[in-house]
Amino acid sequence: MYYTEYQPAAALEGEIDVYWVLDASVAYRPSGRRIYADGCSDIICNAGQGNARFYPLEGKSNEIVLEPGDLYLGGTMTAYGVLITDPECLLTGIRFRPGGFYAHFPQSMEPAVDATLKFEDQGLCSLMRTAEDLCPKLDHWLTGRQIRKSAGNTKYDFEQLRQRMIDSVGRVAVEALADEMCVSQKTLERIFKRNVGIPPKGFLRIIRFRALLKLIRESPAKDFSNLLQMAADLGYHDHAHLTHEFRKYAGLTPSELADFCKTGIDGGQFF
Repeated sequence: MYYTEYQPAAALEGEIDVYWVLDASVAYRPSGRRIYADGCSDIICNAGQGNARFYPLEGKSNEIVLEPGDLYLGGTMTAYGVLITDPECLLTGIRFRPGGFYAHFPQSMEPAVDATLKFEDQGLCSLMRTAEDLCPKLDHWLTGRQIRKSAGNTKYDFEQLRQRMIDSVGRVAVEALADEMCVSQKTLERIFKRNVGIPPKGFLRIIRFRALLKLIRESPAKDFSNLLQMAADLGYHDHAHLTHEFRKYAGLTPSELADFCKTGIDGGQFF
């Protein structure tokens, strides 16, 4: 099984994180990958002959089968999930940045939270049924239907709001964000549920987790002696708080991930 990412055209980078391909050839036995909660959403096509099965919400939910030839929407996750691929399974995907799916398909993301739903778009499905030339095909298709200012989404710049939250590494208060946007906290929550599916407080926690994840992966000389200090700098109150939240979003503790990073195998096991 191999996983490959491709960068979108520059004009799409505000909404699209990457295009990706996950290929499980006949030679491999069924295998799985842990999927981190990252605030993103995906359109996924099973372009192969074998099934894929996704287990969201820390693997505790019923399995969701991704059948060959079909297109699916994977919504924002509030906990890690597990993806199992059978031999001959080939998945192609578009990973949208938070709010990016809504910019192209103006439908609320809230029903797709922690779910993988069938997505009806025959034109897009036909493009994604082969991994060949995936990047230029999707660039052309998405650029042609770009909806940056859709109905009901014209009074704010969600990309700017998202970047403000990312730059704060999850430490900006929701009250401050509402004040900066000149809206009530209730309106801010509606904006977030429409664009991402979850409330802003939940998204800020995911941003903080992603910031710590990046620090662990990029730690010089793989030295994790200051792990607790890194976590404290991001607003984790104590070791129990850190461990509980990290395990929820990643499926393992920060120390376990650090051990994987030392061996160099973390990239092969997780998205």
